Amino acid sequence: MKAISTLVTLFLIITTCATSAILYLNENYGTSAALCIVWIISLTVWIGKTIGLVDLIMNKNFAKNL
Repeated sequence: MKAISTLVTLFLIITTCATSAILYLNENYGTSAALCIVWIISLTVWIGKTIGLVDLIMNKNFAKNL
């Protein structure tokens, strides 16, 4: 179930990114910029949930100790 959820989330992010690119090519810059912001924030949140903030912080602390 988690794999399906991950695939659906990534599909929606990729679709938003592709739509933004198409709108940019059609010279609809305002909507394209808004969609760029949406997919960048969505991808950042998805990565944060997938990796986990605690793991990220621990890896930084581990790298400092080396």
